[in-house]
Amino acid sequence: MSEQILFVGVAAFVASVVSGFGGFGGSYILLIALTPIVGVKAVIPLIAVFAVCGNLSRLVIYRKHIAWKFAIQFTLASLPGVYLGARILAWIPERALLVLFALILLSAIPLRRYLKKVEFKPGLATVIGLGLIFGLISGTAAGAGMFVIAALSSVGMAGLTLLGTDAAIGMVNAVSRVGAYISLGLLNKELILAGLLMGATTVPGTWLASRAVEKMGDRAHGRVIEILILGGGLWMLYTAIFVPEAV
Repeated sequence: MSEQILFVGVAAFVASVVSGFGGFGGSYILLIALTPIVGVKAVIPLIAVFAVCGNLSRLVIYRKHIAWKFAIQFTLASLPGVYLGARILAWIPERALLVLFALILLSAIPLRRYLKKVEFKPGLATVIGLGLIFGLISGTAAGAGMFVIAALSSVGMAGLTLLGTDAAIGMVNAVSRVGAYISLGLLNKELILAGLLMGATTVPGTWLASRAVEKMGDRAHGRVIEILILGGGLWMLYTAIFVPEAV
């Protein structure tokens, strides 16, 4: 039991560093690490509680760098997209969905570079469009956090501003998921407590990640984000083409 507790603590800390640095990826680490221990049904609600803590930590640490207006507009625009995304999920084949998501991610990199070259400034229509696309994706797939990072990156956000704004958007999403799981009886007191204890690791983890991002600078961090987005897009294409379960 003590070995399991230590393992979970280490996994939570690593997940918090990864999410604090790149804005996404921590949930995948916990999904892999915790599923054999708590089971499939418990792991998703547990990660949602952890996500609340993680986003709260990033909100506090990156509070001076958050583009609040963008975050609010983006989040509001995503809400109708969630419903539409859920409807799309009911009829679109999984393979086609993965290919579509992969193309969206991969297109974000050249789009980011082009918009930076022309010194594009996102207006309300751009924010609403990006928010709606994110809502569509979050309504059809898990791990939509990478699409938020891709969207923010494509309009020129980088470094601490990108991570802080992503945290503001992610906080609303995580809180809404926790509320839904509680109402459905999927989160009990024990799981909430476990999620909060795991969430305590997000404070040092996010702080450590923020120091690394500050030292790297926006340009270097932007390149790392591009690599992460490229990896996510290629992984989705690989899954759609070569993994039979994706049919």
